Amino acid sequence: MTEENKYAPLKGIKVVDWTQVQSGPSCTQLLAWLGAEVIKIERTNTGDPTRNELLDIQDSWSLYYLQLNANKKSLTLNIKTDEGKKIMYDLLKKADVFVENIAPGSAERNGFGWETVHKLNPKLIYASLKGFNEGSRFENVKAFEPVAQSAGGAASATGWNKGEDNVPTQSAAALGDSNSGMHLTIGILAALLQREHTGEGTFVYQSMQDAVLNLCRIKLRDQIMLDNLGALPHYAVYPNYKWGKAVPRAENTEGGQVIGWTYKAKGWETDPNAYVYAWC
Repeated sequence: MTEENKYAPLKGIKVVDWTQVQSGPSCTQLLAWLGAEVIKIERTNTGDPTRNELLDIQDSWSLYYLQLNANKKSLTLNIKTDEGKKIMYDLLKKADVFVENIAPGSAERNGFGWETVHKLNPKLIYASLKGFNEGSRFENVKAFEPVAQSAGGAASATGWNKGEDNVPTQSAAALGDSNSGMHLTIGILAALLQREHTGEGTFVYQSMQDAVLNLCRIKLRDQIMLDNLGALPHYAVYPNYKWGKAVPRAENTEGGQVIGWTYKAKGWETDPNAYVYAWC
């Protein structure tokens, strides 16, 4: 054991990881990096869908899969069989955290919903990540990166200011997936601390839509300002823009004391790539 692992913050914490693709695995990978023992549950025969997705090296696992699942243990399990269910229940009895991001309603249908698992192990923290909030009209809708970015408002603020015919543009940054995983990690860490006081585990729920919206709070500020003022004076298109009900593309406009533009540096006349970037 290395000196770093010896004093890892989550050393001794056991995590059962029933997640797939990116949002859930990014959360459990953070827990593993912090020292937790993470056991990833994968489907028999195929494993995580990303194992064989976008392969770049023959007879290997995809880089996409490896990027999100390093430092974890893995167990293939058919939880639809009695034997598979027993193994899963035995793991949960000894675990500190259970993380799942499978399709809405699947955990409950397969006998691993919050109430069942809480009775099985009252100290266990149950963390669930879905596309939308419980009670939302989209509660049962599956969500991926572009869905989350659109529903959370990020896509509406990204792209080029080309007029009213412009369409939402997805950011290359994983605002829907890895960002949601980070938000869920924060909730799990808070729940572990809460357990120190109460002695009991709790249910932690994170929606991808809310995680994206949280990172869009500044654009939400602009939307509220537009509702109140009818225009946004700090936007480059002011004052001649035909203001509607929605915030227009702002390119790098931020407002306030933030300098968000790129300035041409000395020598740009002969070198078009000579730019300095404003520090924000």
